[in-house]
Amino acid sequence: MTSTTTGRLREVKNYFDNGDNHVGYRRLLDSAIETQDMDVFAETLAFCDWYDQYQANQQKDASALGTQVSALLEKIAAADTAPAFVSSEPVIRMEKVNKTYQAGSFSLKEIDLQLYPRQIIGLVGENGNGKTTLLRLLYGELRPDNGSISYHISGLPDTASFYDTKTRLGFIPQRPNNWYGSLMANLQFTATHYGYKGRDNFLWTELVCARMGLRAFRTFNWNRISSGYKMRFELAKAIIKKPQVLLLDEPLANLDVLAQQVILEDLRFLAESEKMPIGIILSSQQLYEVEKVSQQVIFLKNGSPKYQQTRMPAGSGSPAAAGYGPSATTGFGPAGTGSAFHATPDSGTATIPGSGLHATPDSGTATIPGSGPAGTSASDQASAPEPAVFELETTATREQLQQAFTTAGLQSISFNGGVYLLYFDHTVTPSVFITLLGQSGLPVRYFRDISTSSRRFFNA
Repeated sequence: MTSTTTGRLREVKNYFDNGDNHVGYRRLLDSAIETQDMDVFAETLAFCDWYDQYQANQQKDASALGTQVSALLEKIAAADTAPAFVSSEPVIRMEKVNKTYQAGSFSLKEIDLQLYPRQIIGLVGENGNGKTTLLRLLYGELRPDNGSISYHISGLPDTASFYDTKTRLGFIPQRPNNWYGSLMANLQFTATHYGYKGRDNFLWTELVCARMGLRAFRTFNWNRISSGYKMRFELAKAIIKKPQVLLLDEPLANLDVLAQQVILEDLRFLAESEKMPIGIILSSQQLYEVEKVSQQVIFLKNGSPKYQQTRMPAGSGSPAAAGYGPSATTGFGPAGTGSAFHATPDSGTATIPGSGLHATPDSGTATIPGSGPAGTSASDQASAPEPAVFELETTATREQLQQAFTTAGLQSISFNGGVYLLYFDHTVTPSVFITLLGQSGLPVRYFRDISTSSRRFFNA
């Protein structure tokens, strides 16, 4: 058992000890899934049955819950012997991709992207700016006019066809197709397609169903499930096939605030799996929520990447430290193993090189050429610090704001989407702004530092 596994199991116990049963339950099931041991799956499902009864009981015995959790954690620890997933390769590399629709004038232009295991990339931008087109290109539903899209899937040989590669890609559109029959019957059918039979099929689908919070809806059909649970069903169906890449188009649409938070947290847990990590790309209009969970955010404007920033998780200073990137020490299999499929522009065929891709170091820089303000060159962007930008909702007038902040380095004010955007010299920190705001005595309804957020590129 690795130190990461030990820490994860300790984390699960701490959740339950502190009364955070909802997240503790999900992480407990994650830990069981990591083992890929069917006997552990059976023990975990027995715990799920017990836990359902425990939740229904108004007189809850916390000590009994602790005993059940500890017993299951011991069994998981004994079975969790597989090595961690190790890879230095990006699972997807997109280089200088262009796509123009024959009907209409829209074009996706010069897209460069690398996705690593354990990485989440957020796609943001106004409607009609290419987010769905980009996801469809990555999934192989569209062919690029120029440029290349390469896949490196661990466990598949270099001679694998794109069909085999695509079985390791998951794509959840914004509006999934209707399905027939019960939720569980559909999950079991999907599992059968990917080689699960008999007892293994039952245990795997039941555990994924439990993990995605769908146990109460196992017998429901499409018409009886809300849009939020339909999204969870699609996510469960994708997990069944153990994808190495997961592409999601507007997964937060039609979800309430709490459901959005839980889905994003679950996506982060999926991405960071020790044994089966996933590279995830999701598009959304929920900018702030996506930015919190993503290591990289790409802002699309008129089909072009106008802004691209890489964020490392707390405590890490490189893609490798985050668990992905060329020097990663946690990943799957030796570098160079796995399939490396290349999509060629409009050829209608798949070409497969004889060797795997070799990742180039991710620079971790915050901008891409041409991503700055109009008229700003790439060299100017490198030398000129970006301004500090604060979003402020207030009943104060523009004149009152100017009077309060002009002497503090205020550069400009814009009124955008019902709130003010205040641009300051880069030396004005959030703490300085809060102090100035308090001293001004202006009425404040809402405040946010958006200096590194893609929000500042959305103009009313």
